[in-house]
Amino acid sequence: MDYKNWYALSINTNKEKSAKSQLLARKLVFKDTNLQEVEYLQRKEIVFDKGGRRKVVNKMLMAGYLLVQVKPETIINEDGTTTTVFPADTFKLITETPDIKFFTNCNRDRPLPFRPREIKKMFDMCDDAHLEAEVNVEGQFQEGDILEVIQGPFKGYDIEVTAVSGDKILGQLDMFGRTVPAEFTKFQLFKK
Repeated sequence: MDYKNWYALSINTNKEKSAKSQLLARKLVFKDTNLQEVEYLQRKEIVFDKGGRRKVVNKMLMAGYLLVQVKPETIINEDGTTTTVFPADTFKLITETPDIKFFTNCNRDRPLPFRPREIKKMFDMCDDAHLEAEVNVEGQFQEGDILEVIQGPFKGYDIEVTAVSGDKILGQLDMFGRTVPAEFTKFQLFKK
């Protein structure tokens, strides 16, 4: 995949699919050859429902944004040098599409592309390779255990188990320099 010449567009909230389809339809109507690709980023995540069953859900990585890849236009100057610029027709095509507000990174109506490594990092975050779920082999938690929270609002924190009551695990975590009590299910925690 080519990670050069990608731009971000700010769009209306929850209009990623419709803005993409409208932009691609307008590309066909106006026979634009510079607009290469249009993407919105979704990340697949494994979640556990209340019954403990695993399922894969798509979560929007950058809600309210589209990524477009546009081939730059080369202009030959009077002195014989060449300059690459964002194509004016493609700029107009994109900005006049319904649900698209504007480019997020512009310098006086001249869009600035992302660095290739930034785009690669974004697309790598949407790769399915991270779907290997962390599953507890043992599943037995005891008071004093240090566990990692792998799901929910405290994801990424470590907790210390203070009590175990059936499927409910009571623990405390260190947040903003304070000890905060919290309740978890066994599916939200991973024993290191």
